[in-house]
Amino acid sequence: WWVSQRSPKTVPAASIEPVADFDVERFVGDWYEIARIERGIGKPLTRSRVEYSLQDDGSLAISSRGFHTGTHRWVESTGTARFVGSPHFGAMKASFLGLFFEGYHIVAIDPNYQWAMIMGDTTDSFRLLSRTPVLDGETTDRLVYQAELMGVEAERIHWVMQDGVNPTGQW
Repeated sequence: WWVSQRSPKTVPAASIEPVADFDVERFVGDWYEIARIERGIGKPLTRSRVEYSLQDDGSLAISSRGFHTGTHRWVESTGTARFVGSPHFGAMKASFLGLFFEGYHIVAIDPNYQWAMIMGDTTDSFRLLSRTPVLDGETTDRLVYQAELMGVEAERIHWVMQDGVNPTGQW
């Protein structure tokens, strides 16, 4: 059910570096999922949103929701992310099944917390999030380039449709 569709080229990425000076209180709230590498429950979801909320123990509750185009139903998942070390460093471990934790690292974030790039411990786990349904082309290009420098295969990135808006401008 939650099986990763790994590429044969996917390897642990030594160049995945979480951001320093991370402000979790500015990060919490609602985000649109702009792009991802599809795996597990995330495919083939459209209109995907993620909400982060700070828990009393300092961890983050994660609530994801998207529309499954095959079943024509909304799919929801919940998880928890715990900081690895200081909460001012964007390194976390997240669990969506409660059985195991995997890397969940904020590797790039807008100074105004309007977009974020999240990666796992390998190049197989990648997400672009935004506070708005679409990111401008210049920002998107810069983030994809940065992801490629970390080993992400750009051709594997899936652009998420948000309420009739396709971030790539192609249908």
